Amino acid sequence: INTGNAWHELQSKAPEGVTILPAILASDATHVTNFSGDGKVHPVYASSGCIQSAIHNQPSRCAFILVGFIPVCKFGKTEFPNKTKDEKMPGQLQARLFHQCMSIITETLKDAGKNPIRMLDTKGALRLFLHFLVLYLADKEEQNLIECPGKNSCITCLAETKDLG
Repeated sequence: INTGNAWHELQSKAPEGVTILPAILASDATHVTNFSGDGKVHPVYASSGCIQSAIHNQPSRCAFILVGFIPVCKFGKTEFPNKTKDEKMPGQLQARLFHQCMSIITETLKDAGKNPIRMLDTKGALRLFLHFLVLYLADKEEQNLIECPGKNSCITCLAETKDLG
């Protein structure tokens, strides 16, 4: 990310003496139980955008750290007043749960994007850093959960479900 024009533009807008430190989040739904049900969670990982992609892409280098788990609930035993709500509400409730949990997980990141934090740089000097989210890595299922366009909709274009084949 440090070679991109966006970072240079943001750095030029930062106060004097403050360095921009981009953050990357990633998640993917994961099975947690095989024998006692069909339990799933979304583990959420964080990394620094200053780490080279060659290192990010090697799991053995541990460039990402686990920052939280977001539960996947099916709301199967919940009763809704009619069939339409019975079909749509579980997905809407899951999306709300995901967004509430993500809001809690990123609360400190939001504050670190407004108020610079004193940290040691790679040479051991104390500096001020502003953190902000630049990238969220997710598969199509989670992109739809984050964007909330609907299960079979395209989040990158204006195509409707009937156009997707």
